[in-house]
Amino acid sequence: MSISLKVKEGIAASSWVVKIFEGRPQTGSGDKEMYDFRLGNPKIEPPLEFAEELKKVANNPFPEMHGYSALAGHIQTREAIATTLSKERGLPFTAQHVIMTAGGAGALNIILKAILNPGDEVIVLSPLYLEYPYYIDNHGGVCSVVETNADFTLNIDTIAAKITPRTKAIIINSPNNPTGTIYSEESLKSVARLLNEKNRQFGKDIFLIYDAAYQDIIYDDNKIPDIFNIYSNTIFAASYSKPLSIPGERIGYAAVHPAMKNSGELMEALTFANRVLGYLSAPVLMQHVVAGLQGVCVDRAEYQERRDMFCNALRDFGYAFIRPKGAYYIFPETPGDDLVFTQELAKEGILVLPGKSFGRSGYIRIAFCVKKETIKKSLPGFKKVKDFFKRNAKAK
Repeated sequence: MSISLKVKEGIAASSWVVKIFEGRPQTGSGDKEMYDFRLGNPKIEPPLEFAEELKKVANNPFPEMHGYSALAGHIQTREAIATTLSKERGLPFTAQHVIMTAGGAGALNIILKAILNPGDEVIVLSPLYLEYPYYIDNHGGVCSVVETNADFTLNIDTIAAKITPRTKAIIINSPNNPTGTIYSEESLKSVARLLNEKNRQFGKDIFLIYDAAYQDIIYDDNKIPDIFNIYSNTIFAASYSKPLSIPGERIGYAAVHPAMKNSGELMEALTFANRVLGYLSAPVLMQHVVAGLQGVCVDRAEYQERRDMFCNALRDFGYAFIRPKGAYYIFPETPGDDLVFTQELAKEGILVLPGKSFGRSGYIRIAFCVKKETIKKSLPGFKKVKDFFKRNAKAK
């Protein structure tokens, strides 16, 4: 049997992604306990409100409760989200600006399907979420990677240099996976000014796709700038996976700026994409549940405690990193090759992902959305490997 050459190449290039979903890895020494920090699969349980809402919906069935929803999603759920967005943003969102999706990934894929022609370019910022290039390629687009600064802040000049007449969109992910960076309001305004300038130059509109998967997981009284009040050609991709700690339920939404030109046509395209990509509708039970959970979120203090525990220990061990302001990842530098460093950690039962996977070699990504006991038990291994590399560097 012959499979697609592109898919075959993709499998070979990202076989490790499959492994992180397959349970206990066959890595490490003998029966050594494994400490898995590879996947952003939260071990913190959903808030109590989620269980109560789920029980309320399940215990009060109604006709066609489990049938298909409208392709854009149940109107009551979209209205609830639009009301929340209107209050938060001060803009006139309605249900006609919202479409329910199969998680944040589903939102991104229907957006890209709706806007891309073959060969259109989509700018992504490195370090980047590792699936962006595949999502863009899924729909005939070309991924154009732009490096951020050494501290992971936006470099407007490098972004400007990458914009061409073929540029259709830029994806902004803030808080960022893998770095935990929150892009400043001023830097986002600079991006908006740049895009508006290029829109006039090329006589077309460039979309800003805002990947808001971690918008509710923020620390230290940091604030997320309101992208809707910065750039009107914004499409928002949101997920309930992180705020409600329900990634396996695959529920999210996309929202279109109310002031966007031809927003009705774009919503029609998003709805069409939801159908032809095979989603048909977002998971209907979850649509009913999240309608009543607007503004509900896991206890961020749980994540912040884990972040601080990890960051304080790693800093003491001599790791260099920028303390994340949001999301639940730490992105430390590695002394030398990140693949080698990852392999050495694996010998201690510690499983992380190399920075190369996120478009920035010389780093590792640590997902700290795990049990506190896992972090505590792993720390001696992190110290041991860092000390090993430190001794080798001195010997040279």
